[in-house]
Amino acid sequence: MKPREEYRLCYPQLGNYNVPISYFVRHGLGDQYVTPPPMTKKTIELGAKYSPDFVCAPFKCMMGCYIEALEKGANVLIQTGGTCRLGYYGELHEQILNDLGYDFDMMNITIARYHNLFGLLKGMKQFAQDTNLFRILRTLPATAKMIVCMDKLEDYMRQNMGFETEDRAHEKVYQKFLAKMHDVKSAREVRLAYEQALSDMKSIPCNKPEHPVRIGIVGEYFTIMDPDSNHEVEKKFAKMGAEVHRWMNLSNSVMLCPDETSLKKLKGYLTYDIRKFPSSIWHKIQLKDAGKYAKYDMGSSSVSTVLLAEEYAKRGFDGIVHVKSFGCTPEIGAVPVLHNISRDYKVPILFLSYDTQTGDTGIETRMEAFYDMIAMRKEVQ
Repeated sequence: MKPREEYRLCYPQLGNYNVPISYFVRHGLGDQYVTPPPMTKKTIELGAKYSPDFVCAPFKCMMGCYIEALEKGANVLIQTGGTCRLGYYGELHEQILNDLGYDFDMMNITIARYHNLFGLLKGMKQFAQDTNLFRILRTLPATAKMIVCMDKLEDYMRQNMGFETEDRAHEKVYQKFLAKMHDVKSAREVRLAYEQALSDMKSIPCNKPEHPVRIGIVGEYFTIMDPDSNHEVEKKFAKMGAEVHRWMNLSNSVMLCPDETSLKKLKGYLTYDIRKFPSSIWHKIQLKDAGKYAKYDMGSSSVSTVLLAEEYAKRGFDGIVHVKSFGCTPEIGAVPVLHNISRDYKVPILFLSYDTQTGDTGIETRMEAFYDMIAMRKEVQ
């Protein structure tokens, strides 16, 4: 790594999580943050052009985001890796981008394997000469609170935006909340902004039936959390008139700090507080509880997919949607298990697989047919 006069960091687009990442980089590290342009068809095509053909869609999406960010002025790219092949993608991204002639440094947290906060601080100081432990600790609470509050608001939106009388009313409140996050100075300010946003959302007029169609979304981390990668599947189902649920987000999975409501929603198998367990133990507990359908760990989010699908089925959801990228090996392994859950609980499951060539029309046609089917089925039952 060569010294630079100014470090401009960037992380690939992943829903709205760039907001807290930007906050931490600017206030915790004292660096500039380059927000990648919104992911478009051009972004995905650009990433696919310089990626191996049969690599999964998240790799291609991240590649496109990296290229656009470098063109926008970023000179340090952040790679957090993952529990599947994504753990190797940082090195491959770096090699391809170097071959394309870009001048940058890669902050690859997967390779660094920071074992504690001090190790992470040491790694960060390579790109943030003026930061210190106190500055990072002072910034972390607001960053974490921001992520948790974002996830709570998005949960509420998914379950209610399909019944609003004014189009995009929930989205307008949420965008206003995100705009406030750029200027907050503490976790308290984040909490106050969240409480105001939630209050505003609850005051939005809605025509919600007593027993709406309920759809549970399960699947692979990146594709399920990034609306551009999954063609806004949640928003589209909500607009059809469904109450959409998705447990998988950063708060509930990566950060392991779900709120009480999230825990109660999944009380069928979360009979313990997962906040007391480190991620490795939590993963083993998941596998133990999935014993009826999965004896061995299939990798990444596959065990969570099985557990969540069974829980949605137990709770009488009208349908389940499995979202994954094309070629995602762990989620491919979960597909036969989901078929068994569908058979045992008599719950329809829609399987959606995405690649860079996936078009809106085909996805929307399948979604509409699935919704019509479960809505008619619910009416008959």
